[in-house]
Amino acid sequence: MRDTQLDNYRALMMIHVIFCHVMYWLMDGCEPFQSFALFAMAGAFFIAGASVSVRNSRRGLWETVLNRFERVVLPFYIYATVIIVFSVVAMALAGDNVWIGFERFVISEYGWKDIVNILLCQDVPGAPFSAHIWFLQPYLILSCTFPLQVKQMERTSRHIYFVGCLLLFLALQAVTRQELLREVACYNVFMVAGFLYYRRLSAVSRIAVGACAAAAIVAYVVMGGHFCPMQGHKFPPDWVFTAYGIFALCAVSMFLGQFKIPSNRFLGIWNTRGFNIYLYQSVVFVFVATISSRLKAHVAITALWLVVDCVFAVLLATVLSFVTYPLEQKVMKAWRKAIIIVWKG
Repeated sequence: MRDTQLDNYRALMMIHVIFCHVMYWLMDGCEPFQSFALFAMAGAFFIAGASVSVRNSRRGLWETVLNRFERVVLPFYIYATVIIVFSVVAMALAGDNVWIGFERFVISEYGWKDIVNILLCQDVPGAPFSAHIWFLQPYLILSCTFPLQVKQMERTSRHIYFVGCLLLFLALQAVTRQELLREVACYNVFMVAGFLYYRRLSAVSRIAVGACAAAAIVAYVVMGGHFCPMQGHKFPPDWVFTAYGIFALCAVSMFLGQFKIPSNRFLGIWNTRGFNIYLYQSVVFVFVATISSRLKAHVAITALWLVVDCVFAVLLATVLSFVTYPLEQKVMKAWRKAIIIVWKG
C-alpha cells in the first residue's frame, strides 16, 4: 500500500525545486530568502530514503541497479537526445543572437569528451540551464548502493548508524574539497535519515534536533562565519549546509504534520512525472526567461516577478510533461521490447 502523503510531499518538493531555480536562474530572489530556500535537495534525498522504508518489499543490489538504470539513466539519455536537437534548432534560429541559458557550442565540434559527459550523466554540453544535472551522479551512487546500507541499518542501532554517517561526512569535509565525494557523503546523511526516521521521530525530538542544528549555525555566525549566501556552502556541501538542511526539514515536517495534504490530479502528475519534469525544466526556463525578460523591460513590478515566474514555470512544466512524459514512456516501451527480443533470441 502506497504512502499517499509521501507521494504528495515528493510532488511539493519538486515544485519547490522549480521555485528555487526561479530565484537563482532567473535572479528573481535575493538574500537571505535564496539561502532559506536551499533545502530542496536535502528534502529530495530524505524522501528517497523514506520511500525505501515504506516499501513492502526490499530490492536487492543488482535489482536496484537495473531499476535505476531503467528509471533514471535511460530517461536521462532520452532527455539528452531531445535537448541536443532542441539546442541545435534553437541555435540555428537564433543565429548570432544570445539565447538565455544556453552555452555556446557548435554541434559539429561535439567530441568524445562531450559524449562521455552524457554517458556518465554528468552534463549535456551546450544545453540551456543545465546546472540541475549535478544531482544525477550522487543520486545514482546513493540509490544504487542503498540496499547495502539497508542491510547494515537493520542490524544496527538507528541513532548510532545516523551519527556514524554524519561523522563520516564531517571527516570527509575536513580532508577534501572533491565535490562528488562530499555530495555523496552529505546527501547520504539525509537519505539515511529518511529511511530511519520518517514517521518515527516525535515532535519533541524534531524540535530538539532542529534547535541544535540552528544553535550550531548561530554560534558559527557569532564567531564570524557567514550563513549567507548558502549557495557557497552547497558546492561542495559543508557542515553549515547540512546543519541548515536538518533544521529546515525539522521545521517543514512540524508544519506539514499539522494537516493532511489532500491528493489531487495536479500533485499526482508531479509525483508520477517528477523526474521527467525535473529534467525538462531546462526547456521550460528558456521560454520563461525569454518571455519574462521582455515583460520586465516594460512592467516595473519587481516584487511580484517571483510569484509570476514561479506560477508560469510550474504551469508550463506541467503542460510540457504531457509531451515529454509520453515520449519517454514510448521510448522506454520500445527499449523493453528490444531487451525481450534480444533475451529470447
